[in-house]
Amino acid sequence: MIRYLEQNEKQNIRDLYEECFADSKALTDYYFTNRLPNNFVAVNEKDGQLVSALHLIPKTAVIGKLKSRVMYIYGVGTKQYARGEGCMRDLMNTVIKDMYQDMEAFTYLIPTDQTNANAFRKFGFEFVMDKPFTKPMENWKKATHSLILRKADHSDLVRLSIFAKSNTESKYKVTLSKDADYFKELAELIELEGGEIEIYVENKVIMGYRVWIDNKIYEEVLDPSIQSMSYYENEGRPYLMARIMSVRKTLRMLGFYGNGSVIIRISDPVIEENNGTFRFTYHHGSVKMDRLDDDVMPEIDVTIGELTAHIFGYNQIEGLPSVAEKSTVFINDYI
Repeated sequence: MIRYLEQNEKQNIRDLYEECFADSKALTDYYFTNRLPNNFVAVNEKDGQLVSALHLIPKTAVIGKLKSRVMYIYGVGTKQYARGEGCMRDLMNTVIKDMYQDMEAFTYLIPTDQTNANAFRKFGFEFVMDKPFTKPMENWKKATHSLILRKADHSDLVRLSIFAKSNTESKYKVTLSKDADYFKELAELIELEGGEIEIYVENKVIMGYRVWIDNKIYEEVLDPSIQSMSYYENEGRPYLMARIMSVRKTLRMLGFYGNGSVIIRISDPVIEENNGTFRFTYHHGSVKMDRLDDDVMPEIDVTIGELTAHIFGYNQIEGLPSVAEKSTVFINDYI
């Protein structure tokens, strides 16, 4: 039976969580005490046992110029003895359909490796963002006498949020809303996992920040005037996967470039409303999506994963109007 756990049942998932993930006890305690109560947990229950689970963490995303709730899928796992029986397949398909009914635009997750990424592709997920490689330490530029690099403290978090929101929402088409709570939760994670938030300050004005967790850069945002101070290389590795829930809603928020129309056949084996042949008519960012008969010949034939990667600018499909440039998605997540 697939269902969502009630608030008083959520702690029952800990044994399954600890079997599937090697997080430290401190991090697991923190998650189950401070984060889990605000999340949703979908489970597959057989013979009274919780055999599969995934956690849905609500996030506020900025998509285009609009804010929308999206779900970060986290903690996807199945008991060892029940693997290979389709428990997670049934659970994931149910949750995806539920998110469509809840009018979510898209959902995202961070696979641990390529094997997991390939498994998630079966459900329509595709990579939409790379995590840049870090430059060798000898190539890090030092701050000048007027630009100070120092460790942030709690009194900086509100100002840091104002800087981050302004810079990320103007630069990226899809990002998370970086309010004060975003940095408060980051500070709590840093205290657990080890690390720091360092900020660039010039004439008492924050010009950038860099978040370190477990000796790795978690996130870096710099004012355009100090981009040369970046510790990031231009190249990176695939990092974040997404799946569009509602093609119609996502395109209304982002839109195609230019004017025209195109007939597209979309293959979405999970969400019937996305599956089929459609005419997309677009004009100055607005998009109209009309379902056509299945015998109409499409100009372009795509899977929902391929369309997701195209809409988020990661892999452009020839002949399909652009929505965004590559590197337009900026989402980093932990728990």
